Amino acid sequence: MKKFLFIAAIVALIMGTAVDASAKVKKVKGKKVKAQTTKIVKSNNQNMKVDQGMYTAEDANRLDNGDVSELEKAFIANFYGQYVFNGNIYNEAHFPYVKTKFTPAALSQIADAEGYDWSIITGRTDDSMGITPDYFIINRLEGNWYEVCGADGFKTYLKVEGADGAYKITEVSKNH
Repeated sequence: MKKFLFIAAIVALIMGTAVDASAKVKKVKGKKVKAQTTKIVKSNNQNMKVDQGMYTAEDANRLDNGDVSELEKAFIANFYGQYVFNGNIYNEAHFPYVKTKFTPAALSQIADAEGYDWSIITGRTDDSMGITPDYFIINRLEGNWYEVCGADGFKTYLKVEGADGAYKITEVSKNH
């Protein structure tokens, strides 16, 4: 009996400390394939593929090398995914991170006496759900302007400028 318990303890110890490698690498017919780290967020007009914080529309226009051609649009979608959908935009602890997404001039456009009026970005008011993963549409307009639409007919307009990888929201408007 002691021998059986000893073997069971050793097996449990080995099983308890074994690392599940399936989260990192999956084998497919003898080849190592990187595990899928994406999830699908449902949107009103299309599904959005989420990959480690970068949100890209499934049918995004792509360049010959496979890169997404509208990185500004992906920047806006990523901003909403990181800060708006989950409520982080209202969390003061996240403000230092949110602030880096805007130019000072754009932040001044949404400032009010109490701080910042995020309803211009989110559309959330007492009578409107605003922008949620289920109601989230981005349309490119002329120049660097984007129309972001949500539930209850909510629309906001964002202008995105900057070098690749260093985009910022430079203007915010309820009307375009």
